[in-house]
Amino acid sequence: RRQALELGCGCLPRTPQASVLLVTRRGVLEDSGCVWCSVKMKAVILIGGLDILRPLTLSLPQPLIEFCNKTLLLHQLEALKAAGVTDVVLCVNEKNLPKSWSDVIARYEAELGMRMQCSMERASLGTAGPLKLAQALITNDGSSREPFFVLNGDVLCSFPLKDMIHTHLKHGGIGTVMTTRNDNPSKYGVVVADEKSGQIQHFVNRPETYVSDLINGGLYIFNVEIFSHIPGGERASMNDMLPQMAMDGSLYHLESKGYWVKMTDVRTFLSAVGPQLEMTRFLQPSQLSPSSGAAVPSSTQIVGNVLIDASATIGTDCKLGPDVVIGCARTRTAPAQRVRTQCTHSAANTALGPACISRPNCVVEGGVRIEKSTIMSGVTVEAHAVVHDTLVGWNSRIGSWAWVTSSILAEDVVVKTGILLNGATVLPHKELSVSVRQPQILI
Repeated sequence: RRQALELGCGCLPRTPQASVLLVTRRGVLEDSGCVWCSVKMKAVILIGGLDILRPLTLSLPQPLIEFCNKTLLLHQLEALKAAGVTDVVLCVNEKNLPKSWSDVIARYEAELGMRMQCSMERASLGTAGPLKLAQALITNDGSSREPFFVLNGDVLCSFPLKDMIHTHLKHGGIGTVMTTRNDNPSKYGVVVADEKSGQIQHFVNRPETYVSDLINGGLYIFNVEIFSHIPGGERASMNDMLPQMAMDGSLYHLESKGYWVKMTDVRTFLSAVGPQLEMTRFLQPSQLSPSSGAAVPSSTQIVGNVLIDASATIGTDCKLGPDVVIGCARTRTAPAQRVRTQCTHSAANTALGPACISRPNCVVEGGVRIEKSTIMSGVTVEAHAVVHDTLVGWNSRIGSWAWVTSSILAEDVVVKTGILLNGATVLPHKELSVSVRQPQILI
């Protein structure tokens, strides 16, 4: 025990109980390194509804849609790799997978140096059933008893994964839930926990009156004992399993103070740009302009957090920011049949921001103003157009002097010159020559 307390990098104070736990489970302590961080863990990503971000998901499944220059899946994989995870199990429903899925997974394996396996559901098993289905992959056919991460595939956050490991080993329970504070807790599962011990007392699912603003953040660590709480071969829900574990006194939580978003719709997708770039400034400030290495003319003004890939071409007299992302075609997950150019181009006298993402292969002509919007690859925004609070899908074109606000455009949508769109949701391969002044879906 004394040897255990003297070892380590000093990343967090250690307790005799945690040291003994590691000695008991692993048999021997390593000669160097932190006794907390020496635990090697797998991770499970629950990829459920692949079509939440409609109409974009008519062209690509949600995990492969890019957000701030990376797919949603890649954001999670990189966070897991940074926490020391090298083995990931993806729980997916096989009927929802695109033909390119295997190629994407193989590429991520090579780029990240991670082993990735897929557990295929033939029918929906809910939010807990997929864990039981993947039990053999998670436990190496029963030979491993290490704890493992579980992540909901629609969650992006600051990913305090190492802190979760520390918390989990300290309390010795079966599970640890990452929680966060939310201004609208009635939309989620509210957590009631002991403030001192962190032990979860009970859950309240979508309460009608105020109970707490502490919610379930969709990130977990479980011991292998969790499988005894999940019935096999049938649909099972976290909403049923977690309250029972809380009643048994085996569930604890770690409250995250950082950024958190659940991608429930396109609105949450758009609103997450600012917090994601602020986290980038805190963790990787060299990626933001003017430190990123991108060639930005001296006449172009950079305001706030702006992320520009080195391959992008920026015109003169532009105003970029705050919260702008201009990227390059790095992951190649977007529909590629209509690629127009090799880099993002911003013409003279163009203003981008705030909260704007301009994706690869875009052409932004002079006099354009883009605010609080995401522009996917292959998009052309012609001269003097205004795009506000809008998501523009791949290979679309917005004509000159058009005004597009609070709208969602799917792949290959053409908005003619001078057209006004207000609150329009447009499905793929449409050409709009008439203004839409009231919110409606255009099929």
